[in-house]
Amino acid sequence: MPPFTPSGRPRGDDPRRPDGPGRSAGWTATTRRGVAVGAAALLVASVGISVAAARGDQGDETSAGAATSAPAEPDATTKDAPDVTDRPSSTPQAAPAETAVPEAPSAATEGEGAAVDQTSGQAMPVGDLDGWTQVFADDFDNTVPNGSFPGPYRGSWETYDGFSDTSRLGTYREDGVSTADGKLALDVANQEGSVTSAAVVPLVGGEWGGQVNGRFSVRMRADSGPGFYAAFLLWSDDNDWDQGEINFPEGDLTGTARAYNHTLGDPSLNSFAADTGLSFQDWHTYTIEWRPDRIDYLIDDQVWKTTYDDIPVSKLHWVMQIETTGDMPPVGSAGRVEVDWATVYSYDG
Repeated sequence: MPPFTPSGRPRGDDPRRPDGPGRSAGWTATTRRGVAVGAAALLVASVGISVAAARGDQGDETSAGAATSAPAEPDATTKDAPDVTDRPSSTPQAAPAETAVPEAPSAATEGEGAAVDQTSGQAMPVGDLDGWTQVFADDFDNTVPNGSFPGPYRGSWETYDGFSDTSRLGTYREDGVSTADGKLALDVANQEGSVTSAAVVPLVGGEWGGQVNGRFSVRMRADSGPGFYAAFLLWSDDNDWDQGEINFPEGDLTGTARAYNHTLGDPSLNSFAADTGLSFQDWHTYTIEWRPDRIDYLIDDQVWKTTYDDIPVSKLHWVMQIETTGDMPPVGSAGRVEVDWATVYSYDG
């Protein structure tokens, strides 16, 4: 366990780096999520269900190899797919198979109702679903400029701020986060060698921490930003990578969205990896449905892939990280990830 500051964040860089200051040939962006926030119990004023609490203030499965004590160089069958920046990887990534991506449904296809939303073509679902209870929802009605976040969203969202991203090439900065026109924006850039990364964590019930099982859904897109990477992931409340990590969507902003599930007890390997073939530049709804016996990955409310292996049994919380790929972004490179809405559900069993 790394030392934590009073705010609940570890001092210094990535507490999960397998080989200390150096980078092993077996280490990749997808194995390095939840950089700063793992085990801390950061208490914020309770806001109940946190349904837009801020507004109240106004594929294929990849078999894991033999157990290893440290990440190793992936073998020839598990190297990164061609459309991903070539970089060291501890997460063997299966080459993308042909995938039949379902057509996007019309707006307001979930829940008891839907928030009015003309931003991305699909309204935020409001209300419970069969087998799921909605515990968090936000469609970003308030406008907060860069440098002022969280502002009215305090109690609903927490940011990363002031420490290195996973590759140590960028710095997470709170001023990279803003809201306008019904969207959350995560801005990243290399400005004359000063590299800004951005990340946020939803606070379910106004509190830091996660849950066992759940449904996590985000409507998002991104501007292409060479050298920058998106990872929407579920990360251990205990900051213990062995307890599991579920990633969807994840990938280079210039590429396509991928899905992963890490091997319990040997998380440098994936038990599941698949490529959607969908560009980050387009609006899509990405959903993780984590049940006791399986994980479903949904695209635009339709099940795309399912895995039954290595299902976590510990509390995990949701993190949205935008950071460097592992290679220095070109000077002047800039990207933006836009989130139209985000929802979280507990599992009713």
